Formats: sequence, structure tokens, C-alpha cells
Amino acid sequence: MSLHRFATMILLLGSLVASTAHAQAVTDLFPIRQGGKFGYMNATGKVVIQPQFDFADRFADGVAPVIIGRKYGYINPQGKFLINPQFDYAWHFANGIAMVLVENQFGYINKQGTIIVKPQFDSASKEFRDGLALVKIGGPFGKWGFINNQGKYDINPQYAAALEFSGGMAAVRLDKTWGYVNRTGTFVIEASFDNARSFADGFAAVQINGKWGFIDTTGKLQINVQFEDAREFRDGVAAVQFKTKWGYIDKRGKFVVNPQYDAVSNHFSDGLAQVLVKDTEAWGYIDRKGNMVIPPTFQQTTSFTDGVAAVRSAGKWGFIGKDGKFLVNPIFDDAEPFVGGIAAVEVKEKWGYIDKTGKYVWTLSK
Repeated sequence: MSLHRFATMILLLGSLVASTAHAQAVTDLFPIRQGGKFGYMNATGKVVIQPQFDFADRFADGVAPVIIGRKYGYINPQGKFLINPQFDYAWHFANGIAMVLVENQFGYINKQGTIIVKPQFDSASKEFRDGLALVKIGGPFGKWGFINNQGKYDINPQYAAALEFSGGMAAVRLDKTWGYVNRTGTFVIEASFDNARSFADGFAAVQINGKWGFIDTTGKLQINVQFEDAREFRDGVAAVQFKTKWGYIDKRGKFVVNPQYDAVSNHFSDGLAQVLVKDTEAWGYIDRKGNMVIPPTFQQTTSFTDGVAAVRSAGKWGFIGKDGKFLVNPIFDDAEPFVGGIAAVEVKEKWGYIDKTGKYVWTLSK
């Protein structure tokens, strides 16, 4: 399933189900397309904002980016423009600030449409984390730094690479080694790692001499470097690759799910994780104890949200419950996870929304 294709063709829902917090930020309006124009419906299929836009994205933080002509602006849930179309690209608002693109330069605006940070960066993070945004100047080989929401540098651009702030620290690379800085740019964990990931759940994955382990917020190695790859901790577990196989460890470094899978999802969702079994070239689901609760029979899968997951079987998408049984048979060419009790589906390049019984809330349309 191509989320990019899905977004380009009709409904740029983005990562609505990437996290519970993210999902809660979304209003109960959903983009629709009718007669080549975009508008919005509610969860019952009632048109709330008449189709009138050349493109319409999801709502977040109470506003949604839309296109008129070739320019992006922002509307409120009543369909009124809060910010007139004027940007070459526009991202979702988060905490009252959105990133915009003007003539290939990135900047930031507030909900009044006022440019609070002039478009001037070659690359930038979509959101401010811990009050700072990651920005880059100097082209493809430029340097990364961090600005505050007044556009002033709190940390001057000086890093060859950097990650966003998380837990009061950011991973940054000086030449060839990674370390961690605080909000003033002071190294609180020495730049001594071959690679590094952001802190999550109090731990960060770091690479030393080609192997990955985990440090705590003081920089002390808590889980020895021994893995070929490692993901971030969430809810006390992290996905790791040991030799050629993937499993999950706890914060003691003990395997809670032995390394036996060829690929796994980064995290558990609704108590289940997706795993790939190479022998069958199929995906299934395990619980946090490692029990295979849904056998590997699917070509592609999504995480469970609200007790339902989208899966691909025999070339078609459908939806299963946590018992692995189909709630909606696989008849769709493409599908997105459920959000707010409905899911977007595609058949022959027409898109619609269904409820959990498979009934169309919005019939297939272009």
C-alpha cells in the first residue's frame, strides 16, 4: 500500500493513526472528493463543507490545509479561510504553528497567517519539539541548527546531521561521531558514537563499532552493544535485530520475544505487533509474550487501531479483528486504517469510506 500514492490521488490522511495523541488532534471531518473537487464530510457521511477545493487535507489542531489553484491555504471546520491560499506547500498545524514552503524555502506561520519565521531554510522539521525546531542552511552539504519560535537561533547551525529534540536532548553529529546536546547546545553526552537515535522511554539506541546498544539519559550504557539494528523503546520494549532475525527486548536487555522474525513493526499497537515470517513470505501478529495470535497469512498489514487492522490478502485489502477473522472481506485495491470509526478504501481509482461492517458511509467517487 502506498500512502504517498493514496495522498496524491485523493485523501492525504497522512499518519492519522501514528499515535493516539495524533489521532486525538484530528477533527471529526474527513476529506471527500466529488466531481473532481474536494470537500469534507462528518463520520456519518453528511457533507459539511461542500466540494470546492482542488485538494483538501485532513484537519489537525482545528484547521486543514487546502489547495486553490496551485497555492495552499488553511480553512476552519466551517470551511472558511483562516489563511488565504499563498503557499507553495503547507503542513499541518501543531501547537499553533505550521511549516510552509515559499520558493523552495521553509518557514513557519501562526494561525493568524502571520509569518513568525521567515522562509529561509533549505530543510526544517515540521514541528517544534521542546520549543525548538531543527533547521538546515547551506544546501545539500549545509549545517543543521535549532531555532526558537521567534526564528532566533538557540543553537547555531554547526552539525553535519541532527535529530529533533526529545526528552530535553537532541542527537547531533560532529563530522563522523554522534552525541547529545541540551537546549543551549552544550554536549551532555559526548560525541563518541558511530550513530544514534532519539531518546524515548528514557533510553536511546546508539551504535559503536557497527553494533547497537542502549544508553540512559546520563550516557551510561545500560544494554550492551550487540545488535545489528535497534529501534526506539515504547512502553518498555524495543525492536532489535540480532544477527539476521528480529525480536523485542525489555529495558534489562532481555528478550521478551526471541529473535526469529525477518521483519517486525517498530512497536506494539493495541497489544499486538506485526511480524514477517520469511518461510511463508507472509505477515502475522504476535502479542507481547511472543505468542502468534494471528497466523502469518497476509501479504501486507497495518497496525491495529480501535481493534481493527487493514490487511492485504490475495492482492486485495480488507479488515480483520483481533481474532484474525475478516470483519470486512478483502475486496479493495487499497485501504487505510480506521479513524473515528470509518476507513478510506479504493476500488478502481475511486475512493470512499466504510464503517466496520463494510457499509459505505461515502460511496466510491472521483
